[in-house]
Amino acid sequence: MNSDFWIEIYEDMMRKPSRTILTCIGIAWGIFILVVLVGIGTGFQKGVMNVFNGFAKNTTYVYAGKTSKNYKNTGTDKPITFKMEDIDMLRNSVDEIEFLSPEVGGIANIFSGTKVGQYQVKGVNDEYFAIKNLNVEMGRTLNSIDSENNKRVVVIGKNVADVLFKGEQPLGKYLRIELENYKVVGIVNNTLQNPYEEQLIYVPYSAYVQVNPSARDFTTMLYSFYNGADVRKSNDRVKCFLARKHEFAPDDEDALYFNSMEEQMDAFNQLFASIQKFLWFMGFSTLLSGIIGAGNIMYTTARERTREIGIRKAIGASVSSIKQMFLLEAISLTTVSGLIGMIMGEGVLVLIGKVFIDDNSLIEKPTVDLPTGIAAIIILVISGTIIGLRPAVYASKLNAIDALREEN
Repeated sequence: MNSDFWIEIYEDMMRKPSRTILTCIGIAWGIFILVVLVGIGTGFQKGVMNVFNGFAKNTTYVYAGKTSKNYKNTGTDKPITFKMEDIDMLRNSVDEIEFLSPEVGGIANIFSGTKVGQYQVKGVNDEYFAIKNLNVEMGRTLNSIDSENNKRVVVIGKNVADVLFKGEQPLGKYLRIELENYKVVGIVNNTLQNPYEEQLIYVPYSAYVQVNPSARDFTTMLYSFYNGADVRKSNDRVKCFLARKHEFAPDDEDALYFNSMEEQMDAFNQLFASIQKFLWFMGFSTLLSGIIGAGNIMYTTARERTREIGIRKAIGASVSSIKQMFLLEAISLTTVSGLIGMIMGEGVLVLIGKVFIDDNSLIEKPTVDLPTGIAAIIILVISGTIIGLRPAVYASKLNAIDALREEN
């Protein structure tokens, strides 16, 4: 295993340079396809999962519907609506809930001086911003003091600020929602989860219902659980408490609709696990065709070197050294070829990331992560062993006398 040994392997491979290059191309192309497919798949997975970063992991939206079962003689098609007493009841009854907020809203005319626009206004409490992680560009979000004191303050989207306060500093300025004035305390940007965040306006729920009394009955609320909570079981508890209070059947699927971020994440993780398996299968299939071709070439090369093998055995080369020579030659060839393919694949992924993917894309810039790189190297070593096995066995079984009689 000294330097002469490796020089000899190099010289053996360079005897037929065109054949060696073709073998390298087959292996490099297989690894190249594998790296590109898996890299793009991983980038797509990360991009989609980043969508959920806009919310706490254990976030659940609850939407009120209508009853579909007759329960305690209340009949069917009974509309369900929430009140703040429902919020207080859940906060005191379901220990797993960490943050909880109503969400009401509607389109309103917004004025700032001579400028006017129509935007969606949402009434929420301060805990809303601990559940939904907004991208705050300037200022702050709503806080508990705003909610407790019914303050007329707003957090606006960047688009709202650009339209109503063009060329001005919006923070501290006032805008008018219908007939009421509100002070701007924060500006938010879009997120992957909500690309329309810049066109929204957030108002304290307590102030919102003073202007819109009908919002005291609402149909949407959201909450997040403490870490470690069983989301499914906790949501079942929420439904039981609400069913008892509003007198609908606990098993009525139409009365409430739960949208859990964690369950969505689990579903997407399962989907992407299947996609990644498929991509690995496609990439490995391409690599396998290269391995088969390289194996045949190596075997043909071994047969052409029959006389050389006979000479080696005649001067004392052991069977194990003959096997080792062919195995290491094959492993070296596949490893070098594979590394070239990996470098080419990474280069293509970087190019795709720079040319075709921007910061607002659903797919994250693709790259080869460490586990994929390690797996690819292991595959290369195993592939080299498989490629070199057949010629190594052939060479080790040759009889020295018969091999020396072989004509070149």
